[in-house]
Amino acid sequence: MKNFKIRQETKEDLDEVYQLIKTAFETAKVKDGDEQDFAAKLREGKNFIPELSLVAETDGKLIGHIMLTKTPVLQRNGERYTALLVAPLSVLLEYRDFGVGSALMKEGLRLATEMGYEAVFLTGDPNYYNRFGYQSAANFGIICPGIPDQFVLAYELVPNALDKVEGTIGEW
Repeated sequence: MKNFKIRQETKEDLDEVYQLIKTAFETAKVKDGDEQDFAAKLREGKNFIPELSLVAETDGKLIGHIMLTKTPVLQRNGERYTALLVAPLSVLLEYRDFGVGSALMKEGLRLATEMGYEAVFLTGDPNYYNRFGYQSAANFGIICPGIPDQFVLAYELVPNALDKVEGTIGEW
């Protein structure tokens, strides 16, 4: 495959990103069918972080996308712990198995670490995301109502960041 680059999403990319997410999830193993609308809603919300909305591009064509937004963990003691949510990671079918998704994930996690975040959550296929070090959020005493525990995954950007965090992931 030709080289691709990872860069921050721009306003000019939004229509293409919307279609990319929709198309990518048509062939995904785990999906809701409205991932593109969910991403658009997150982008418009107060928890959106423009620096953590990234695209993969080759020859002027967008082939992948990842977005990390802030999400709270509502702890049992009533406090909020701010983490990040990956939603969604998308790669067009014909560009899968070339490292595009891995490059997007690694760059997103690198930038999030640089920005001082400590933990990341996502919902997805554990068989795919375990390769990055994600594990069941339930292992930390963290749940997301309405989503089976095996699909709610956590990654610690800072070792032991979630050791003293227990509760419920906020509104997705």
